Amino acid sequence: MVDVSVQPFEIELVTRTGITVRADVYLPAVKQGPYPVLLAASPYQKALRRLPAHWVFPFVEYGPMQMYLDEGYAYVIVDVPGSGRSEGIWDPVSRTEGEAIHDAIEYVAAQAWCDSNIGMIGQSYFSWSQWNAARTRPPHLKTIVPYDGSNDMYRDWLYHGGIPQHGLLGPWLLGSVMMQHQAEGHDVRGGQRHELLPNIMSNTLDNEWHRRRSPFWELDQVDIPVFSIGAWSKAGLHLRGNVMGFNRVRGPRQLLLIESYTFSDAQKTFDDEDFHRREILPWYDYHLKGRDTKVMERPAVRAFVNGAGEYRSSNRWPPPEMVPDTFYLSSQKAGVLRSLNDGSLARTPSDREADSTSWSYPDPEWMLGVTTIINGVPDHTARVITYTSAEFDEAREFTGHGVLILHGSSNQEDMDLIVKLQVLSPAKHGFTVRKVTQGWLRASHRAEDPDLTQDMLPFHTHAKADPLIPGKIYELRVELLPMSFLVNPGERLRLEISNFDSLIADAPMTHWYGQKVGTDTYHHDAAHPSRLVLPHCPG
Repeated sequence: MVDVSVQPFEIELVTRTGITVRADVYLPAVKQGPYPVLLAASPYQKALRRLPAHWVFPFVEYGPMQMYLDEGYAYVIVDVPGSGRSEGIWDPVSRTEGEAIHDAIEYVAAQAWCDSNIGMIGQSYFSWSQWNAARTRPPHLKTIVPYDGSNDMYRDWLYHGGIPQHGLLGPWLLGSVMMQHQAEGHDVRGGQRHELLPNIMSNTLDNEWHRRRSPFWELDQVDIPVFSIGAWSKAGLHLRGNVMGFNRVRGPRQLLLIESYTFSDAQKTFDDEDFHRREILPWYDYHLKGRDTKVMERPAVRAFVNGAGEYRSSNRWPPPEMVPDTFYLSSQKAGVLRSLNDGSLARTPSDREADSTSWSYPDPEWMLGVTTIINGVPDHTARVITYTSAEFDEAREFTGHGVLILHGSSNQEDMDLIVKLQVLSPAKHGFTVRKVTQGWLRASHRAEDPDLTQDMLPFHTHAKADPLIPGKIYELRVELLPMSFLVNPGERLRLEISNFDSLIADAPMTHWYGQKVGTDTYHHDAAHPSRLVLPHCPG
């Protein structure tokens, strides 16, 4: 059980749409108010704040509440409409929900125990709520600190590259929301919570349904201070949102990308008092209490460099010194691992008139997604396409965005690309492997938005599906998620491509396989220079 020294009292307010929303208020034990307020909002039921921050309770994402109470902050937990003790319909991350949080902020600001300075706090959905409320611009919202939270519902996690994600959707919707409501005595159909899944499945393109639930599109109107914190281990769920949100807002801003290797790591860090005292409390103290904590003298961007064991600082993301570094796909054997093709990543483009790699699916040896079992041991790469570099002869850092430009064809009218980039480190028996970035694209969703696309960052519209002509070669640009990693001497890069995930190595961010049966071909000859372009940051 989580112990907080004070008991909350409940408040209720009526939103602009006539819905009654309820929240719990925790005030510091020392009665020296009024206080600045930290406000958290989610559908995870304020009644469950009693549970500890643990991976079996992934929705407990409040941070160290007692520490903030001891530091003279009031803490308010809001049940968003249609959840917990609040009335109405649950419409997750919608602008309507953001407006309800806006109304809660303004109601709290008028209370005698609030000094009218309000910041928002929390991880994951609590972080989405911060982006969501900020786009509605509540007058008394002075700052947000979105920790580990996306803001583009379609691209960040529901339809990666147009491919439906389902590995986390069920555990999140059924486990963290529906069944937890049932456990607290609520009707699972209350707030029309049961309508979310069919709505997601009915909206397979980035249409108005998704746009209303994606604060990203309005973040260019946000001018309050924003401290965006992303965790490398949450790359397939939230990291993109933290980076894209940082770049889109127009007020004072900082970006921190922390060392993190598992989903649980991110939750543990956010519950860690030392982390908050070092990183987040000084931000709140500066923006909500007016204390000169020197927090705005910190670099605008700090990113943990995986493989280097240290943080790099910069004045923007990606770092201004970044230069594109290109590796070309080749059918030449790398000779270092077992895969369907054991191809190479070359430093120069091919001069061959014909060079391609074809494979058929579903592979007869897949067992757990693309993972097969060889001599009782799971093998994640034996039945996928790979391209591996030579050993690096010097250390090389890659920080920023990257892109895979793949010339592909299929005997079908569509093809899915599920891409992973890994660093291979020599070990006593083979290699140790660390994944450093990944990307996805459904070929029929290849159209890009000319206003938002950059050379190293394709931004796909997902506005319509444009089927392939079987046998025709298409240039496909796959967005690779933000990255920061060091390749040390003796290490190699390995690019993996398939149309399915490993249900072991890629869980929980796995995708629906669907009904795919066919043969795809990746072309890498002189006329079709398929290539991996990475953001090199010279030392």
